[in-house]
Amino acid sequence: MMKKIAIIGVSVAIFILLCAYFGLSAYIASSLTKVERIPITENPRSFGIGYQDISFTSRLDNLVLKGWYLEGEQDRPTIIMVHGREGNRAIGTPGILELASRLVEKGFHVLMFDLRGHGESEGTYLSAGYYERYDLLGAVDYARSRGASKIGVVGFSMGAATSILAAAEEPGISAVVSDSSFADLTEIANREVKKQTHLPAWFAPGYLLVLKVWYGIDLNSVRPVDAVGRIAPRPILFIHGQADNYFPSTHANRLYEASNNASNQVWLVPDAGHIQSYKTAPLEYLERITTFFEQEL
Repeated sequence: MMKKIAIIGVSVAIFILLCAYFGLSAYIASSLTKVERIPITENPRSFGIGYQDISFTSRLDNLVLKGWYLEGEQDRPTIIMVHGREGNRAIGTPGILELASRLVEKGFHVLMFDLRGHGESEGTYLSAGYYERYDLLGAVDYARSRGASKIGVVGFSMGAATSILAAAEEPGISAVVSDSSFADLTEIANREVKKQTHLPAWFAPGYLLVLKVWYGIDLNSVRPVDAVGRIAPRPILFIHGQADNYFPSTHANRLYEASNNASNQVWLVPDAGHIQSYKTAPLEYLERITTFFEQEL
């Protein structure tokens, strides 16, 4: 009898521990996918640039995405801009509207849009590039429908990682500017989870499993460092702030080394924090990316 009671007690204890483990794992997964929408309170007219409200669908699941089309000169390339986490096409990336207006002044067409779950686009959660790449691919489809023959992309933070993942699948993206991308998302996720929850590393398999089963997100595959080599021979300009404490500039170096393309470039911006390179050195930033796109598109 005592042996049976002991077995029952151990079984109950294991069950309680498993419930606690997966309960906390579910909480972590929910936190990683949660996104807070920021209202769009600015537009390109603030910089004297006209625009058209547009909508199109993500290439994967037909979510409706909202954006702006800023028309440049006839027969000029189109630049798609991809914002980061918890921003939108106008806010959250320092200087994004100003940069877009300057590109239009240089003659480029510019397409700006809200990733899923952000701004005015459909969607309820984020996946740090796993599904967002299909939003960018939907933007590529839309640009083609407007007659774009050459398409470049400028991505920021999560948007930069998204740009790398999408370009690895879509040869229609002819050139990429990656501003402050991470190399491997699981490294960042594990770091942030440990910092915010103080939970040990052995919770990682649990929340990774929950992400895959509940959300369909394979976080282990969100590795731009693995995808970047498939973009060659198309060129990439990696930009990263040397004072970036969120994704250290070593991520840019890792991506460059893995890119398998000697014609790629890296610009590490002194004193610039995370996605602060344009605000830190606006004239040089504009000159570098303009020259890059002029040469490559």
